Amino acid sequence: MDQSRSRRKGKKRLKPWVKVTLFVFGILLLTTASVTGYAYYKVTTAAKKAQVSLDRGAQSVKRIEAFDPGKDSFSVLLLGIDSRPGETVKQARSDAMVLATVNRTNKTVKLLSIPRDSYVNIPGHGYDKIAHAHAFGDADLTVSTVENLLDIPVDFVIESNFKAFKEIVNELNGVSINIKDEYLVKQIQKDTKGKVVLQTGTHTLDGDQALAYVRTRKADSDLMRGQRQMEVLKAIFDKSKSLTSIPSYDNIIDTLGDNVSTNLSMKELIGLFPLLTSLKSVDTIQLKGTDYQPNSVYYFQLDQNQLNEVKAELKKQLELS
Repeated sequence: MDQSRSRRKGKKRLKPWVKVTLFVFGILLLTTASVTGYAYYKVTTAAKKAQVSLDRGAQSVKRIEAFDPGKDSFSVLLLGIDSRPGETVKQARSDAMVLATVNRTNKTVKLLSIPRDSYVNIPGHGYDKIAHAHAFGDADLTVSTVENLLDIPVDFVIESNFKAFKEIVNELNGVSINIKDEYLVKQIQKDTKGKVVLQTGTHTLDGDQALAYVRTRKADSDLMRGQRQMEVLKAIFDKSKSLTSIPSYDNIIDTLGDNVSTNLSMKELIGLFPLLTSLKSVDTIQLKGTDYQPNSVYYFQLDQNQLNEVKAELKKQLELS
């Protein structure tokens, strides 16, 4: 009984930026100044449960020189995994794919949305939708495919299912989104069989509503879907900066430990906190392309000229050129 009271007293509220980092980097960051005692125990337990290793080892094959995550600019591949009934996470396809590149010198982030239907070369499997890389070879093959596509190192990977996404949005008390398309509203209601009903205009979306908003693709295209994902990401950043308090983090830590995996170590997570709380800007990049339907199968054919421009931009962001 005494131990129970002691634990309740030890629970702290985390800073808003920590909540954002949970979504963007998949797991809770902390500093000894803001998290101690019972809270530290909770976070450490969740971090250990979430940590995985890539077959390649700690450093990308695209890194010519030794990589120091505490000093060098870096990239993080964020994967939203679509696990269906009867499927393991390893068997599932990636439903959302965003590459975050962080420049330490300028303290900037560039978020690149990669359409799930992008027609790319998956090592060992030939050309297919990039979303299938995860089903063919888990996070390892997805990382290799993205590195092959963009010709840059993917230093870290975060996999998260959509339960974690909903939890983050709900812990932020929702995010403000301006919904402009009436047809989109109707399609979301149809997709969710009436469980999610939205309206045009600016509204605060809860976790279920935000998830439906970023996942629907029948209303328009995979390209527009990627733009909605970027819109919600930025809304989370904006919301976190304006909040003065956030509800107790206990539930969110437990949820993330069970629904997130990452090759970031606890030491690396803690080391990233000062940088992430001092970021000056977050910009988004959207890959362009055209519809491609060989044998009546839909793909998104990337625009090679724009892809080359994006490659150069990301290399500069990572200070590799």
